[in-house]
Amino acid sequence: MDKIYYNGKIHSMDKDNNRYTAIGISGNKISFLGTNLESQKIETATRIDLKGKTVLPGFIDSHLHMLNYAFLANSYKMYDASSIKNIIEEGRNHAYAMEGESANQWLYGRGWNQDNFSDEKRFLTKADLDKISTDRPILFIRMCGHVAAVNSKALEMVMKLNETKDYMTQIDTKKGILTEASVKLCYNIMNPPTVEQIKQMILSVQGDYNKAGITAVESDNFLSLPGRNWQNIMTAYKELETEKKLTLRVREQASFTAFDDMKEFIDSGNRTNQGGAFYKVGPIKLYQDGSLGAKTALLNEPYGGSKANCGIMVHSEEELGKMVEYSYKNDMQILTHTIGDKASDMVCTAYEKAIQKYGDKNLRLAINHLQFISSDLIERMAKSNILAYIQPVFVAGDKNFVGKYIGPKREKLSYIWKSMEDGGLVCCGGSDSPVENFDILENIQIAVTRDGLNEKSNGWMPDQKLSIEESIRLFTTNNAYGAFEEKSRGTIETGKLADIVILDKDPFEVEPHQVNSIKIELTMVDGEVVYHRA
Repeated sequence: MDKIYYNGKIHSMDKDNNRYTAIGISGNKISFLGTNLESQKIETATRIDLKGKTVLPGFIDSHLHMLNYAFLANSYKMYDASSIKNIIEEGRNHAYAMEGESANQWLYGRGWNQDNFSDEKRFLTKADLDKISTDRPILFIRMCGHVAAVNSKALEMVMKLNETKDYMTQIDTKKGILTEASVKLCYNIMNPPTVEQIKQMILSVQGDYNKAGITAVESDNFLSLPGRNWQNIMTAYKELETEKKLTLRVREQASFTAFDDMKEFIDSGNRTNQGGAFYKVGPIKLYQDGSLGAKTALLNEPYGGSKANCGIMVHSEEELGKMVEYSYKNDMQILTHTIGDKASDMVCTAYEKAIQKYGDKNLRLAINHLQFISSDLIERMAKSNILAYIQPVFVAGDKNFVGKYIGPKREKLSYIWKSMEDGGLVCCGGSDSPVENFDILENIQIAVTRDGLNEKSNGWMPDQKLSIEESIRLFTTNNAYGAFEEKSRGTIETGKLADIVILDKDPFEVEPHQVNSIKIELTMVDGEVVYHRA
């Protein structure tokens, strides 16, 4: 045995919730679980005293945007912006710093939220960004990624694109506001990164995830970079895997907004779960609506204070059905973004029709986000074995304005994770980073408390709180199941991959509002230590 860790609190998270005090690693597998006394009888090259620390299965994030997080690292991050005035002033500083660069080099930023503005609670506009520069194209994307503002120079460039004519309903040319798929038109103009540059982006951020105890992610990458070149993105990951440079298991959520692009990907021979141990194809990722904060989430009834605005329908019923059917009949798992109740109703119907036409293929179809839903959706999803990909961290901020946007009746059907668990759904936990922080312990705390990180109350809609066990399973066993890998990872069992995380405190024992104060001591992937706090 290569190494034995002993004198610990090891939560296997297996079906019987077995607990141990010692764990042995051989190569990339877990080869022993037992007591301290039993471990002393085994020959090993290395014996490590855990000194009472806690061991859990390695954390898995079911939905984030790894390459967009890397792309954002070198841009203007405006998540803490408190006013439009502040954004303009800081934007000028960034523009000044770029004076030596080509005038066609874009000033890119992300993270603004009009609800946080102290001067005017409205979207940024072309007029605001023109105060920063009219010579350099500017793109400032809202925190959700579904709304953006551009300046006059950028809008002029977007309007010259041939494909823009297909997105005119999503563009407010007077205000310079882009919504949904039209936001990505700017990426068609920016200089696309090379394969080598993409590889460097991946290498620059994977350690951040390891430091958070994350051993695997499902990442929506294809729409994250200028050029939106899925071939180059896949090549970059595959080359890094061949070079043995990946310290994170990545499952690609292959995102597309147009049927022909999706069809090309599938017709090229790509299928769910093709690939290696560190990079493989995951589900086809579709989008059916926008976001709550941008009021583009698709609702069955209008937003509060409006008689007509029910959000944005990305695909008609016919278009959505066509994309789902083609993916399903070609044995692709499918994950579709829905925030509003009408969007999730439409997606569930499209899934049901595909299953009815082609039979149940056990493709573990899934719906992403499900922030507020119709009263019968959980029962429908359970009947068709549809998974729920959820983001507990959203509760911390969204609880303060959900009622204002959709009214008290629909608020009661918002973020109802406990009802989903009790209704028989497999819930897979994610962060949607960089929309929110990918800190798994923060997500677990919020799932348990339904509070903000710095709040300490009984929580919002406390009947929807999850237990600490349920919350940890969101980011371990359930996510392994969603990736069809429950037999190889997600729990601590002999014969499974040695993907583990060591914590300085036991989340089962600390006060729930203190879970995010727990420190990651060590992260192990495939039997190799990829992060050590010491």
